[in-house]
Amino acid sequence: MLYCPKCQLLIDSDADRCAACGSKKLREPGPDDPVLLLTTDETNTTMIRSVFQENGIVFVEQDSGFGSPPSILLGSRPFYGNRNIFVAFRDLDTAKELLNGIGIADAQDAKLESGSPAPEEEPEPEEEPMSSRKRFFWRIVSAMMFILIVWGVVAAADFLANALKAFFTKGGF
Repeated sequence: MLYCPKCQLLIDSDADRCAACGSKKLREPGPDDPVLLLTTDETNTTMIRSVFQENGIVFVEQDSGFGSPPSILLGSRPFYGNRNIFVAFRDLDTAKELLNGIGIADAQDAKLESGSPAPEEEPEPEEEPMSSRKRFFWRIVSAMMFILIVWGVVAAADFLANALKAFFTKGGF
């Protein structure tokens, strides 16, 4: 296993780049290197926190991206935010066993979070980037369609306003 210090993920030894960030600065993990164990919601994080504290596992939890606001901002339960749980490399196997014991993750989930792909997954084919001419063409078409939609909405609103005006001025009642 190799370690990406930027993403804090474990990568297969045969990979030359980090799957998450593309970094080539992979190295052997040290015992104190923080490794991403899993990403989970705040409810599971509370259970993980208590189990890790009872068993003396040193861990760090961080908000996971911008997906949702932390529950403290919402002032309500259930929890809404996702959290990344990091453990020291030396405690990784023990932490995985504890997660399996409380039913949060099985060995397959823990393996996926550590950065190694599942054996049955096939890599998705990369899409071919658009040429600059094709991109320019679609930008022009999109701009024209937007203008036509705005014109249609304005024309419909104008027609409706004139119809209502005529109805009320000619004594439609």
